[in-house]
Amino acid sequence: MSQLSVAPPDTDRAQLDKLCTSIRGKLQFMDYLVRAALADFERFQAEADAGTQVFLKQLIEMHASNLALECENMRLVGDLCTSLDAAVQAGGHGSVGLRRGGAA
Repeated sequence: MSQLSVAPPDTDRAQLDKLCTSIRGKLQFMDYLVRAALADFERFQAEADAGTQVFLKQLIEMHASNLALECENMRLVGDLCTSLDAAVQAGGHGSVGLRRGGAA
C-alpha cells in the first residue's frame, strides 16, 4: 500500500507536492528521450555512411529501451491518483491539495 494513503493529514500536502515534482521530472526526461530518438532516427534515415548508421541505430535502440523502462516505472502516477482519490473520499479537508502549474 502506498505510504501516501496512510500518512497523517498534516503531511499529505508535502507528500503530494513531492510526488508531483517527481512525476514532472520523469515526464520531462521521457520527453527528452522521445525527442532524442526522433532526431536520431531522422539522422539515421539521411545518413549514407554504413558505420554512422550502425552508431545511430544503437542510439535509437538505447533511447527506445530507456523510454520503455521509464514507462514501466510510472507507478508514481498511480500513487498520485490513489492519493487524490483518498483525499476526495475524505472530503478534501485538512492539508491535502495540489498546486497548479510550476514545480513544487
